[in-house]
Amino acid sequence: MSNRTFACLDCRKLQRKPSQRAVAVICPHCRQECIVVAWKLHVPAPRKRKKWDAFWKQYLLELRLIQQKRANPHMGSMYLPLLNQYWV
Repeated sequence: MSNRTFACLDCRKLQRKPSQRAVAVICPHCRQECIVVAWKLHVPAPRKRKKWDAFWKQYLLELRLIQQKRANPHMGSMYLPLLNQYWV
């Protein structure tokens, strides 16, 4: 089983754990649920606040767009630059 990166947006911590599809990963520091980072996606260092905030703003936006596209397949095509995906 390969490791995945999980991020806690509340305390700005990254951690690597084995991928577990059914189990949510909880941050050991603040006990909030962590977000799974897409495979091979570079996350900026938490100490670089502007890059960190811009990255998570874009990443969460693209995840919402994917959810909207799945809910409404008749939406127009879209390109997600951070994930480097084109949805038709």
